[in-house]
Amino acid sequence: MFAKLFGIAGFLLALVGGGLMGYAALTASGLSVTSVVIRAIEALLGLGAIVAGIMMYTGPMRFGGMLAVLGGIILLVLTSFATAAILVFVGGILGIIGAAFKPAWWKFWKR
Repeated sequence: MFAKLFGIAGFLLALVGGGLMGYAALTASGLSVTSVVIRAIEALLGLGAIVAGIMMYTGPMRFGGMLAVLGGIILLVLTSFATAAILVFVGGILGIIGAAFKPAWWKFWKR
């Protein structure tokens, strides 16, 4: 029961954080080459956070949590601890904790 709740909470946090990060990256101003490259990386990491959240919910929860944590750490460094990056990071941590609560005999989500 707790594994499913942690998985759903991690999914929602990664989804919201990834969406906010993608939105912030695509609406930021600045036309210098470095600004465009950094915004593109942020947008791709936001999309990756959404995919990691979906993986936490539907597939291997531990792998999705690790992807969200890795993306969250990179986003925390790039964005100087923006709220969306913190949401992605915390969502990944919740996914890893939820995977640790799952018994070893669970191969798939039980719905």
